[in-house]
Amino acid sequence: MFTQRSTRALFAAALPLAALVTVTACGNEKAPGSVKVGGAPVTGVHWTVESVTVNGTTTKAPGGAYLEFVSDERVRGNYGCNHFDAEAQVTADTVDLGKSDTTLMLCEDKDQRAFEKTLARALADKNTIKAEGAKHDRLLLTRPNGDTVTLAERRDAELVGTTWTVTGLTSDGVAQSLPKAAQDRARLVFGKDGRVSARLGCNSGGAKATVKDGHITFGRLVTTKMGCFGAAADIERTMRNVLDGKASYAIQGDSLTLKTPDGTGIGLTARK
Repeated sequence: MFTQRSTRALFAAALPLAALVTVTACGNEKAPGSVKVGGAPVTGVHWTVESVTVNGTTTKAPGGAYLEFVSDERVRGNYGCNHFDAEAQVTADTVDLGKSDTTLMLCEDKDQRAFEKTLARALADKNTIKAEGAKHDRLLLTRPNGDTVTLAERRDAELVGTTWTVTGLTSDGVAQSLPKAAQDRARLVFGKDGRVSARLGCNSGGAKATVKDGHITFGRLVTTKMGCFGAAADIERTMRNVLDGKASYAIQGDSLTLKTPDGTGIGLTARK
């Protein structure tokens, strides 16, 4: 039976957990360092989770699952729905996660929930680490029982020109993934003309979008006026809130988060 080690759950928005843990060095403590595997850097790189192989069966990762080796003492990432930020011991040969902070998103898709459990279980072991590919742009993490996690180096997607599909919502301080019936119903595309086109769940439209200093200021949103009900209406209501005025944004790999000052937010994944 799998038991996650010393995990503290956080009722947090579906946003990167970069600020949850700060690693500092003082006195005789060892300063966090960088790690290379096969001569190629591992730390400071965004690694997208491609798949997990358990008992010979490979499961493809949902969009947004990733690992980032912040230093040789810290790893953060996303299991496929929930984010985590963990203490770690990372060497050129192994990676071992310790105490971690984890969000508590309501992941409604059962396949997504199953993958999260599989990946969390795999990362709870002390894994060997091996670089693969001609450019060492892939990593293979292997558990003692032979199960593997396959990672691929991924540069941050471009905000402009990328089709961003909505995969999660945060409203009234509660974050949740989209129900299966509502997936692929909403998306954003930021154009070079300084405007964003939006599919909101039912209606479509667009607005001016000014990007500056980690924020996007949205102008008046002009949309169609179709009636909207059920899960699609929930998506549309949250998106209209986020696309009204100023919102902070952050991109990590193929994941984009937008958040308003009142805590309303949306999580998006770059369409491949």
